[in-house]
This record gives sequence, C-alpha cells and structure tokens, in this order.
Amino acid sequence: MLVYIYIPQELLQLLLFPKELLSIPNYKYFVGFIWCLLVTEGRKTTRNIYRYCFFYKKHIASWERFLSKNQWDCMAIMEQLLHKRLELFPKNFMIHGSLLVAYDTTLIAKNSKKIPGIQKWNNHSGNADKGKYIVGHHWGALGIVGSFLSNRFLCFPLIFRLISGRLNPSQWMSDAEGIATSMNCWDNAHAALFQFTDWASKHPVRVVADAYFSNKSFIQPLLSGKNPIHVITKLKSNAIGYLDPEKPQIKKQGRPRKRGQKVKILTLFKTEPIQLISVRLYGETRTVEVVVKDLWVLGLDRKVRIVVTKVGSNVTALISTDISLTPAAIIEIYGARFSIETAIRDMKQHLGLGDYQHQSLLPTFRFIHLAAVSYSVGKMALLKHPNSSWLQAQDYQGDTPWTSELSFKKLRICLRRFSLGKLVLPETALDQGTDKNISVKDAILTIAS
Repeated sequence: MLVYIYIPQELLQLLLFPKELLSIPNYKYFVGFIWCLLVTEGRKTTRNIYRYCFFYKKHIASWERFLSKNQWDCMAIMEQLLHKRLELFPKNFMIHGSLLVAYDTTLIAKNSKKIPGIQKWNNHSGNADKGKYIVGHHWGALGIVGSFLSNRFLCFPLIFRLISGRLNPSQWMSDAEGIATSMNCWDNAHAALFQFTDWASKHPVRVVADAYFSNKSFIQPLLSGKNPIHVITKLKSNAIGYLDPEKPQIKKQGRPRKRGQKVKILTLFKTEPIQLISVRLYGETRTVEVVVKDLWVLGLDRKVRIVVTKVGSNVTALISTDISLTPAAIIEIYGARFSIETAIRDMKQHLGLGDYQHQSLLPTFRFIHLAAVSYSVGKMALLKHPNSSWLQAQDYQGDTPWTSELSFKKLRICLRRFSLGKLVLPETALDQGTDKNISVKDAILTIAS
C-alpha cells in the first residue's frame, strides 16, 4: 500500500478498472507507468519512466520486461476502460442516440531502421518545416467521442493500429482458406471499428472521419454487416451524385437504369432551396445556410443524405449514411471529428505518444495504448473530480499557469504538488513511515527534475 500514498485517492479509484486483468506485480508497473506519463515532463522513454517512478524502484530490465515479455492483454484493458467510461458518464457518450467514434491517422517520425514498420510516408500535415516526407510509423487511431461541459466534444482514444506500407508490411489478415494477405489502410480501419462494435455490442455505433475516407472501399463494408456502422464524413470538392432513375412511359429493351441524372454536389446550392438552421458547433450556436438532398453517391448500394453548407464563400458537402439524422445533427457530428485531432496532439505533447524506442512491435503496441490509458484517466479525473482539494493550485496572486480546466499541464502540476506534499509534510502515520523505504531527498530531486 505504501507505493500508492503518493497518488490521490480519486486517481487511484479510476486506476482500479484493470486490477482483475493483471497480476499484482504487473498492476504495480501499470500504476507506476500511468503516474509517470501524467507527472513527468520531457521524453517519456522507458528509461525515464524507470528513473521517475521513485515509489516503486525496480531495475530498468524489469520495466522493459513489463512491456515486452510479461503476460497481460492490452486489448482487454482497453475494453475494460471503455466500460469504465460508459459507467461513469452514461449519458455523455450517447450522441443523437448512438455511440460516436472518430477515426483518423497520425504519423510518428522515427529514424532507427531497427524498428519494424518504418518507411517513408507523404507528409499531409501542411507543415513545410517537416518536409515533403516523414520517415516513421503511420498509426490509425480510433476514439470514442463524448459531450461535456455545455456540449463541448472530447475524444478518448481507444484503439491504435499500425498501418502497413507496401515496403515493410507488418499487419496481415487471413481468408477462410488460410491465405494471408497484407492489410491496407481500409482493412486496418475496419479491424479497429469492428473490434469496437464487438466491445459495445449493446449500443448502435456511428463513425465520423475526414474527407480522405469518403470512398466506397471504406464505407461499404461497414454498411454490409448485420449491425451496420453508419458513417458521417465530408465529400471531396469534385464529388458527383445521381438522382433516382425516371421510369419510362414506354418499356424499352435492355436493363433498366440504376441511376438517374448526374449532379455535381456543390452546385446544389444553386439549384435547390436553401434552408436556415441553427447548429451547435464548436461550443457556439450558429445559423448556417444548408441544402439537403438524398442522392446516390460513391457507388454505394443505398442512398445517403447530402448536406451542403455555406459559410462565407466556402461551400462544403457532408454525407451521412444514416438518413434519419437531421441536417443540424450531421453538421454537429462532423464538427465533433476535430476532437480526435486535439486528443492526438495532446498525447504527443504531454504524454509521450511518439517517445517509444522499442525494436519489436509488442512493446511499441503496449506503450502506445498505455499513453491512451493515461490520457483517458487524466481527463476523467479532471471531469469527475474538478473540486477535489489536490486539484486546486494557484500562485500567491491567485493566477494559474494554465488556460483550461481540462489542461494536462494543470494535472501535472497538481499531481507533483500532491506527491511533494506527502514527502515533505506527512499528515498521517502511514505517510511518516515512508522514509524507511524511500529516500525523501532523492524522491524530491526526482520530481523536481
């Protein structure tokens, strides 16, 4: 129990969800790993985790074995984490009657050729300083989206899968005859989505993704299953659709037409009636001009709902395979997609998403998902216990070094203050007995560094 007194009770309660899935030593490594990812600054390599976890001193080889050899199921922990979220916030994750997940990809630069799956990728970030190409890993990320704090959308990453390139394939799938083929980007996305729907079997699921995923290869397999996963995405600017075919008055030879007149999607603003609707977008209520029409697009086996919006001079077309959704709901759901980009950015900046240095895929895979667990646990602590005494930190003038109450910088500072308080000013007999096992001086220097 001594190793846990430096962690707030509320945070410990949130970290109990995988206890039945881990052995006692593995659970201690798990808690120490999450604590270090939340508290420490700088690079979150395994060596630095070993250095910073002053309350559970093990050799660095033991920390490496926790990631690479110890027996524990990473995906079982992520599934349990999903159920923990739905238990704590049952209403926040139901967006217009369904669970909403966001899917996106991210590039992580790596220079070592010893790490599997490394290759050259096109850099689509738009940042000229990074160059035209990035050498590293390409990850597909899936997260569940919830509405908090007056309709502010937050995304909690759950599943990461490494996207194989053509040069160094590292993900494979097998057909009924046992023939293995390398997985492409769409197979990777489908695997993550089907795994999530298996975890959330009691709830309908929708997925929102950017315009890169507005194609038949991604959408059609999701609609063809027993429990279809409806897709909300953005159409490309040159997209076209088709009206229903007109029935000829006189029957002609040949097969009947499956599609009617071809329509350029963005020109619907000139040919169809315009509606004014109120939309809750990015935390604000806005009035938007829209055109709504159900069309055949992308070669799908069913009609989809097209919502063409105009903001200033920019005309954008969104589609939803769920035609029961209103135009306002479709726009709001697509606006929620940006929450996964914010989550990935925070994980890179604050939780060391790209700091792994392992030369095999298993520890890399586990490290990535532990970073996702630390993100979720940190956000849940800030949402569930905002008034806890250990989360109140300000300077003598009443100012705070952060601008958002959900900031990981706030969480890091408050966790450090709590740990230092237990070391310097012990309040209980249990706290006063810790100096038998831990050098207070070394622990303070470790946290301060």
